[in-house]
Order: sequence, then structure tokens, then C-alpha cells
Amino acid sequence: MTNTPLIKRVELNGDPSPSSFPVQQGKKEDGVRRVPLAVSGWNQETYREIARAICSGCVIEGDAVQTLHSQIRETLGVRTVLLCGSGSYALELALSACGVHHGDEVVVPTFCCSAVVPPILSLGATPVLADVGDELNITAETVAAVLTKRTRAVIVPHLFGNPADIQSIIELAQGRNIYVIDDAAQAFGAMIGDQPAGSFGNYGLVSFGNEKICRGIGGGALVSSDEQIRVGKFASPRFIETLRRCLSIMVWNRWRRCPAPISKLSLSCPDPVALPPAYRRESMANICAAVAVTLVERLRENIAARRERVRAYEKFLANEARLKLIPHGPGSACLTQVVRILRKDRSRDFATELVKALDAEGYEVRGSYVPLHLIPRLGACVWDRLPYADRVWPDLIELPCESSVGFDDVARITAITTELVNA
Repeated sequence: MTNTPLIKRVELNGDPSPSSFPVQQGKKEDGVRRVPLAVSGWNQETYREIARAICSGCVIEGDAVQTLHSQIRETLGVRTVLLCGSGSYALELALSACGVHHGDEVVVPTFCCSAVVPPILSLGATPVLADVGDELNITAETVAAVLTKRTRAVIVPHLFGNPADIQSIIELAQGRNIYVIDDAAQAFGAMIGDQPAGSFGNYGLVSFGNEKICRGIGGGALVSSDEQIRVGKFASPRFIETLRRCLSIMVWNRWRRCPAPISKLSLSCPDPVALPPAYRRESMANICAAVAVTLVERLRENIAARRERVRAYEKFLANEARLKLIPHGPGSACLTQVVRILRKDRSRDFATELVKALDAEGYEVRGSYVPLHLIPRLGACVWDRLPYADRVWPDLIELPCESSVGFDDVARITAITTELVNA
């Protein structure tokens, strides 16, 4: 593939640190997958905490749980934090606290992670799918279009770290006996005005699972501004399963950065319509909390680095007529940068071609979510017309924003992208 010329220096809105960054020209080092998608950078302290938990016998119980509890309370400014074995279980507990039961309806966006559906079904409720707006988040208008007398709750995710307009949805729900759940699983650390995402609505939740801002060993948290949340007794995590998950994630994080021919021996494309595995109805293990603590300590640094990379994508692709960047708001946590290909030739699948082209250069990218209403196994969901999600989803690509992504990598990714769509 012939490369388009790369810009040697990009100015980032006069920001003092860094206000500009050098971009190296030339071909990316052959055979090296050094830029995986949505993998949080663990540091030496993370590995030390894992070793400390194992050597001290504090895999399941220990002080890290209380430390993480305090960190989340301080970060989100909430009164109550319940640490759970998974973000899905935290969502189930939130729905239960809202009084959701058999026959109720829960509104969710059709364009989001399929993991939101099982907690709804587990309570006998019906997921009602709403369309999304230009930023791929649910809006007050799309929620209003699907409300019925049976609507009990609305789940508001902030996709890709970019805050939704949750305040408008809260205002819509007022006086209707409808609860609002602030799902900040992908947006821990994001801000909406001067208030953290996750602290709005009746209940909120954050996650330390796969492809999150603080991607740890797993686990999540249900949060509330109330003094307490009434839930049943949590099951205790299983020692062997917890330790196995920890070790497998450690190996996987390192394996994904191996030379591409080696990593591809075990890498396979995930099924875009596969349902998530069964989630754990248990409390968070101490070793999971220990990893999360080290990531929360560097949350501001993590998000600052992601925002710099989003600004770099904006600068490189600002004048590309055939591409549209899904914008991040000023308070976004910038999990990934989504780009939409504005194709005129509907016979070509540019998104798939771009994923393959970038993969060949060692960059792990992917097409974005398949809308929930197009997943055959989610027949329990109900919906009417979802025109915007139907129109845009095949042309969306997620680009990496982790601190491991060098600015020369951003230049290379955008060069390959613009060359392909303009060919």
C-alpha cells in the first residue's frame, strides 16, 4: 500500500502540555502488534499489588476492597458504593433497587453493549430499544418515542466514554414514576459540567471489566447518593476461578502486544452478534480491587492522554470529506475514537476493508457495535423503528486512544484510513 504524505507536526489548540507533537514518517515496524484496542496500561505497581495479594493470601478478602470503595466515593461524590463481581451484576442490583420486576419495561439504546440485556431479563422485565442521536448516545427524544405505561426505568450509557445528555432524560422521567440509571461503565472519570458521569439519576454504575477506561481483572460498582441501598447478601468470589481469571488476563495483555504473526495464532475475530457470558452474582474479590486501585490512582493521567489522542485524530481528519468523527464532548473520558465512513458506493464494505488494512499494519481496530435489534438471539427485546442506528452502524470504526498509542501511530492510522476511503 502506498502511503499518503504524513504531517510532520500537529498543533493542538495551543495546549501547553503538549502543544504539539512530532510525527515520524515511514512504515510501521513489520510484524509488531504494539497497539491493541482498549487495553489499559498496567504499570509496575499493578503487578506488585497482584503479587502482594497472592503472596499474602489476600486474593478474596483484604484491605484493597475498602481502599477502592473510598476512591470511588471520592471520585464520583456519592454516599453509597457497593462493589460487585461484575458490572452486569451491579446493573441487576440497580434495576432491583428501582423495583423492576416481571412485566415492567426498561428502555435501553439499541446501539450499546449487549451486556445490558441479561440483567433486565433476569428480573423478568422487557428491554425496549430506543434509537440514538448523532453522538451515538440515547437522547430524551429517542426515549420519549418508546415510553409506555409499563416503563419502569431508563438505562443511560455513555458510549465510548462520551457523556450522554442524561439531565434531559432525567427531566423527561420526572413525574412519570420512571427511574434513571446512569451507566458510566465506559465513562468512569468523564464529567458532565462539573458533575461526574455515574453520579446522575437514581443509581449509577462503573465497571473495571473488559474494554473500559480502567480495564482491570473485572468487577463493577453500584453507586447512589442515598445513604444505603437495600440488597441481599452477596456470594463470596471463588478462589480458583478468581486466580485463574487474573492470570489469564495478565498473559492476554502481554500476548496481544507480541509480534503479529505470533499473536494471530490465538487471536480470532469475536462474533459481533454473540451474547456475553454469564455474569458473576458475587462481591468483588480483593485482588480485583487491588488492580482497580492502581488504575483509579492514574485515572486523570489516563484520561488526559486519551483526550490528547482524540485531538490528534481531529487534527489529522478535520478536512476529510468522506469521514466523520463522532465528536467527544469536553468532559469525555475518550475510551475510543469512532469514525464514520461516508460512502457513496454502497457496494463496497469500506469498514471491513479498513479493519483488514490496519490489522495488516499491526493496529487492532474493529467495526463498532451491531445494534441490539439486529442480534437474532435477542428476540426478547422489543422495538419499533430505529432509523438512525440502522443507517450508520455498518460504516463505523473504533480507533484506539490508549496512552500506548504514539502520535506517530495516530498519523499512520489516519493516513491508511484516508488513503483507503479516497481510493
